[in-house]
Amino acid sequence: MKYKVVGYGSILSHKSLRETVPDKHFEPVIVKGYKRVFDIVQHKSDVLNLEKSKGHSFNGVMFTVDAEQLKKLKKRESGYNLEKVWAYKFPSDKRISQCSLFVDHCVAIDKHHLNPQKSYFKLCREAAYHINKDFGRMWDSTTYLSDGTKVASWIKKNKSFES
Repeated sequence: MKYKVVGYGSILSHKSLRETVPDKHFEPVIVKGYKRVFDIVQHKSDVLNLEKSKGHSFNGVMFTVDAEQLKKLKKRESGYNLEKVWAYKFPSDKRISQCSLFVDHCVAIDKHHLNPQKSYFKLCREAAYHINKDFGRMWDSTTYLSDGTKVASWIKKNKSFES
């Protein structure tokens, strides 16, 4: 059986995904009804998660895995739950496929508004811009810190996080 999965953080990077499953063809997509946010505490900094949020959307990459590869992804993303959503073709609004997302609703959620983990932040952002400039700009404008600040404005004051 085949499963469609959307990556929105480190899985935007072929190199990072390759550590878990072999090279995959990525299809840039948009997912609606969620907000991408650095709100999971890891090593005294934050990594990405999704929050259900009407009126928000984010961009990611959709790829197909088999049952064994999905099992490996679940192990990699332990602590996250799989949720079914619709993916829309980037940058349009054309609905293309149902897929799964990894979302954490309760484990280690940041209440202190920490900065993102720098190496992780750079990996995700570089991967987004590697897809193309418009995809990268959308990543910046649809990604938030735990205090609600958009990365697009935060990065201007935090140049050390730029690549």
